[in-house]
This record gives sequence, structure tokens and C-alpha cells, in this order.
Amino acid sequence: MMMIHKTWKKRLLFILKFNFTHKQYFTLNQVYQVSVGSLQFLYPNNNTVTASIRHNLERLRDDGVIKFVDYNGLYSW
Repeated sequence: MMMIHKTWKKRLLFILKFNFTHKQYFTLNQVYQVSVGSLQFLYPNNNTVTASIRHNLERLRDDGVIKFVDYNGLYSW
């Protein structure tokens, strides 16, 4: 998977679209499963990749791109 996007948020959105476009809902654990490895590779000096993922999910939520469904880590488009 080639990633040409420059920011954390754009890279995470690319990963979400690549993996979850066909699904109405996805979980935080699913996001971790498909993104942690790639993002650790892209940001080798980041020791808080999962926290950065959560932060950028919040930013995508605030932008209206995804919706926060519940406190169990469920998201939707």
C-alpha cells in the first residue's frame, strides 16, 4: 500500500477508506489492526502510535468525516 499523503490525519483517513469504505461501522480495534504497523513504519520515532490514532480519529470526527457512535470504540461514516 503506497501512501503519498503528508499528514497523520490524511494518512489515517487513507487507511480508513482503503479498509472500511464498504462497511457502515468499524471499531477502534479494527482501526488498530489495519493501521498500527504502517504508521509505526512511517513514524518510527513515535512511541505513542495508538494514542496518535485516537487523536486523529477525534480530529476526523470533529471534521465531520466519521461519527463517534459509542464509548466502546465504535465509529461510522
